[in-house]
Amino acid sequence: QDVLEKVRPVLEAMGKKITFCGDNGSGQIVKLCNNLALGIQMISIAEAMNLGTKLGADPKLLADVFNCSTARCWSSDSY
Repeated sequence: QDVLEKVRPVLEAMGKKITFCGDNGSGQIVKLCNNLALGIQMISIAEAMNLGTKLGADPKLLADVFNCSTARCWSSDSY
């Protein structure tokens, strides 16, 4: 954690939130898990949008509903 504090100013120039995850390699584990969750969200939003449009729903309407209900996630409101 001492090393983190030394380089914090540099990291803060690159990102909003700096989180100490533990021993060496812990940050990579957390990032891997985060990226896995994001990938699953991206696939599920894409599949739901594809299904909805093939069944005749307006994609804009689907996105609006997703983003104000339980389907809302970073993938749905950022893409």
